Amino acid sequence: PVLLKFTGKSQYGLFQLIGSVIAYMAIMDFGLSGTITRYYSRYLALDDQKNQANILALSTLIYSAITVLILITGVIIYLNLDTIFSNSLTAFELYKARQLFVIMLVNVAITIPTQIFTAVINAYERFIFIRLLSIIQTLLQPFVVTAIMIHIADVLVLVLVQTLFNLITIVLKMYYSFSKLKIKIKLYTWDKLLIIEMMSFSFFVFLNMIVDQVYWKTDQIILGIISGTSAVALYSIAAQLDGYYINFSSNINNVFLPIISAISAKTEDMSEINRIFNKVGRIQFAIMSLILTGFTLYGKEFIGFWAGDDFKPAYYMALIVMVPALIPLIENMGINILQAKNKHAFRAKIYLFMAVLNVILTIPLAKLYGGIGCAVSTAFAHLIGHVIIMNIYYHKKIGIDIIAFAREILSMCLPVIISLVIGAMGNYLIKTNDIKILALKITGYTLTYTILMWFKGFNDYEKGLFRSWFKK
Repeated sequence: PVLLKFTGKSQYGLFQLIGSVIAYMAIMDFGLSGTITRYYSRYLALDDQKNQANILALSTLIYSAITVLILITGVIIYLNLDTIFSNSLTAFELYKARQLFVIMLVNVAITIPTQIFTAVINAYERFIFIRLLSIIQTLLQPFVVTAIMIHIADVLVLVLVQTLFNLITIVLKMYYSFSKLKIKIKLYTWDKLLIIEMMSFSFFVFLNMIVDQVYWKTDQIILGIISGTSAVALYSIAAQLDGYYINFSSNINNVFLPIISAISAKTEDMSEINRIFNKVGRIQFAIMSLILTGFTLYGKEFIGFWAGDDFKPAYYMALIVMVPALIPLIENMGINILQAKNKHAFRAKIYLFMAVLNVILTIPLAKLYGGIGCAVSTAFAHLIGHVIIMNIYYHKKIGIDIIAFAREILSMCLPVIISLVIGAMGNYLIKTNDIKILALKITGYTLTYTILMWFKGFNDYEKGLFRSWFKK
């Protein structure tokens, strides 16, 4: 909202559009950061200082080659920006796009080769330092941008400030790695087998990164080519809301991977894994249904207060994607099970199929219906890939009892439906004239939903879980 106020819809859409193009180059990290963390951690455990220094040297050489490749790709795209967006951007927007692209490209070229420091800090498990650095950057950056934009309302200010903060963060990570962790970067041997092993390990991580970009960012690029920056600005609001929705479900799964891996190593019996799958899925359903139904009831008014009335159509775009996404989001534990059983390659292939399908459908639908068409194509790909194909695979090949899980979820649907009806009646009777009324309605709905879920949805385990949270 702050950026929209200062820069307007056109410049904001331009920022999102060029950011989507640059995002493709940012994934040319090839998933190596996580791979470096894994292998460096192994040598730390063995106290093998020679291989610690050697793997960092090898990684530096690989990253240097990647950076050169990024710069070459960037130059090619830069020279063709006019051709790509000639039908949708004005002459001034193309001029501004070139400026944004150069600064963002430099930012990526600096960031990629210094990922080894992030990987090393993670390997040493110095999470407080690296997360605190991220939090400080996230908190300070908007204030600096706002202070400058009061005097210079230009989207270039944003990317310049982002680049400056990025440089400061990189310098601090390098200082911490060399002075506090005492790391060394020295090439002892050109270990071809290790490089092949690292690249092999990175492959499916990289494939998921590529597909993730295609799936979530291509819509904005296609929309920019067909309809221009204003349409991108509108759609980016919907995409941002969908991103928040997805993150609510995703974060809980990380803590369960060690448990699932340990069970899978001991036995092929799926009964214990199914029990955990059902437990986590029920809790995720309770949380995600509250968010989905709450957004259904109050999302349009919220967007009006948050981004402005012109952006209210983003409500329909966001909701179209949110509804079919509910099922895979409450089944996110399945991803951990696939990784523990080394069966994640199938999901990567399905995700790739979904991305291709999404692109194929987006082009004609975006021409006909704009952002709504993009949202429909994304939702349809979600339905085919995550809801239908993955659930059949989970049930038939992995041994997850999806039918039993569906019964568990259906037993929790009554309080969701009752809450939705009560909320809709409240919306009809009480008009939302200002943000205070909206806040009161959301609070009232949350309390109504929680009470109904407590008495009609939760089982004894879930009630005990929430009681323990409140006691703490």
